[in-house]
Amino acid sequence: MAKDFFQLPDDQCERMNRQEMVGMKWLLSALSSVAYGQDDLAKRLEMIPNGQKRYRLMLGQLRAISNDLVGTMKVGQCKQIKNVMNDMELRLVPKMTPSVTRVSLEADDLRYIVNQAKKETCLSCIKTDAECQSCEMYQILERIAPLDDYGDGSLCPYMREDIVE
Repeated sequence: MAKDFFQLPDDQCERMNRQEMVGMKWLLSALSSVAYGQDDLAKRLEMIPNGQKRYRLMLGQLRAISNDLVGTMKVGQCKQIKNVMNDMELRLVPKMTPSVTRVSLEADDLRYIVNQAKKETCLSCIKTDAECQSCEMYQILERIAPLDDYGDGSLCPYMREDIVE
């Protein structure tokens, strides 16, 4: 017997604000992670009284609340979050990793920061391809906003305007 998920009437659905969307992404990432780990933990869960059952219950509750929350959203926003989640993954990194620091940014925020950095530094750049390899800005941009086309190699490819869209 399939559960009927909560669904507001269309005229009562509201768009989620940015903060709610971030929370929804975390919830869906957690759901994905818990579902993914189920098979890996199967033997261990069997060692615990009702372990498998409790894990399935938790997974079911995460699915239910996720689906119910989707039932409060406008249809267009549901499609948007579905597309976003198809392009996301949850990574776990040690807190005390000095050489690797991970920060989560919204795509629009990252795009703005990259384009501002390019305007300040790259638009007037006349470094050759060889000089770019030692340019700190070039290395950062290459990590966070790699290009599909690096040009002919005569000048820094990031000097072109609006590469990051």
